[in-house]
Amino acid sequence: MKKILILATMLCAFGFVNAQSLFVEESNVITYMDGKSFYNSDNGLTIEYGYIPSYNTYGIKVKNKDGGRFYFINVEITTYGTFADLYGMSADNGGNFGFRLYKGKLIVGRGESGEQTFYLK
Repeated sequence: MKKILILATMLCAFGFVNAQSLFVEESNVITYMDGKSFYNSDNGLTIEYGYIPSYNTYGIKVKNKDGGRFYFINVEITTYGTFADLYGMSADNGGNFGFRLYKGKLIVGRGESGEQTFYLK
């Protein structure tokens, strides 16, 4: 009985650590974002990661409440375990923009004036 209790405690601890480290590799971030949308009702923006046919690449897709679409390509992903940073280049003007991803939320312009938080839709 004592061995079962110790084993159960170890499995719970491992599960807790594993759940905290959602973003260990780039593939974890891509898999997590695949098919998910993040929404901010203040600005009516929807953000997702996926294939962009017009540029024949994967990237960050932004859609505003008026139907305008913006794309960020050449996305670099840096993982930190509990969160990840994504940096992409605007396909329109070549400017860079950053996103910080947590489980359930995405922060646009992290550390910049006017940063905004988006929540999983």
